[in-house]
Amino acid sequence: MRRVSILDRMSRTWGVGLVILLLSGSLGAQQASARPDSPLVAQLGLPLGAGADWRQWDSFLTNVVKTLGPQFPEARREQLGDLFLDSRYQLVQTLSSGVSDPVPQLFLDTWGRLGPVLKQAVSEVPPQIAGQYTGFISAMDGVASLGGAVQGLGLFKITPDALRSASTLLGMKTADPLAYTLDVDGALRTLLGFSGAPPPPPRLAPGVELGLRGPVPSGDRPGPAPWRSLFLPPAYAADQDFEKLNQLVPEGAQLSGYLTEVRQLLTNAGTAALAKTQLAPPYQPLYHQIVFAAAWQESCWRQFVRKGDKMTPLASATGDVGLMQVNRNTWRGLYDLNGLSGDIVYNSSAGSEILLYYLSRFAVRKREDKQPGGNLARATYSAYNGGPGQLGRYRNPKTPTVWKKVDDAFWTKFRAVSAGQELAVKSCYGK
Repeated sequence: MRRVSILDRMSRTWGVGLVILLLSGSLGAQQASARPDSPLVAQLGLPLGAGADWRQWDSFLTNVVKTLGPQFPEARREQLGDLFLDSRYQLVQTLSSGVSDPVPQLFLDTWGRLGPVLKQAVSEVPPQIAGQYTGFISAMDGVASLGGAVQGLGLFKITPDALRSASTLLGMKTADPLAYTLDVDGALRTLLGFSGAPPPPPRLAPGVELGLRGPVPSGDRPGPAPWRSLFLPPAYAADQDFEKLNQLVPEGAQLSGYLTEVRQLLTNAGTAALAKTQLAPPYQPLYHQIVFAAAWQESCWRQFVRKGDKMTPLASATGDVGLMQVNRNTWRGLYDLNGLSGDIVYNSSAGSEILLYYLSRFAVRKREDKQPGGNLARATYSAYNGGPGQLGRYRNPKTPTVWKKVDDAFWTKFRAVSAGQELAVKSCYGK
């Protein structure tokens, strides 16, 4: 008796054309046969070619979101943005886990959220666009079904050709939907609801090893910066003076002046962010306190550390960099990655903008302070640290201990800041 393979069963359920699309990523092959007994099925024991890497997947998803966003009604667009940011946070976590091929699981998890949103949107868009959605949904549902059937066998793989074919179904206009770029993308910022222009272009410190595109050329590197301004009251500090912070890892007698200057920098960054959005005046002092406390929690108000005779950006193993520990992979396309690493002014602006985004768009709007055990500051930081889906993490009894400790550590610092003790950040540096 002939044994029925997984592929045979799938082909009888979904049709040979879809199975071919899922496994080979070829739309041409999809159209080549429509019979379950086609000899082509026997040739498709595994996907053809190497699997897509995580950069190709991230680029594909980014372009999917950019394609769908302008077509969606506003409420649906916000859902799209939320799940996109959550997917970026998940990408960082997955990469840190050391999984050899993270793309299949990333696909399954993301489509589990994106699929329902897209299906709801079908009735809300013009018929021609709805038709594209339907074809895309059918193919992606098929891939997800396939993944659930064979992933445990180690057979599930998403190829670059499959992603490109899916892009065609959705009618993407981009030349290469898998192209991975580091440029700031104004359309993506607008789609996600970031108000106004991105922070001004960074002024990178000469000779600092950024770990992204190599060090900034030294050229005629200036000598030690004059630090007289660090010991003046913050009201006398001009914006351009903050550049000197890019040339210092504070030690000893420099520390108090350095922290005073960083406090002014963070105040300025928060004020600039508030000027680009609408946050009710009663929440604005709270917001400034969140900025101080988050910077304390993330970096102890440091942009750089010294390794041997070199200055290098403070960086985590997962790609969080600088004063506000803004993650390179999560925020790719929304901020200049070299600026995040090499310029404390740029990093403070980016982190402050992200915190305001989470406070105004999520914590306040979702009335976190009205929830049992709710708190706007804690909610804002939980989202900043874990993504939009983690807004209530700090008050969830099922939150893993490791994250509870993070949230509790922030809360301790926030209470000190709210009592006017933000310069207690000095305790990070010892005696």
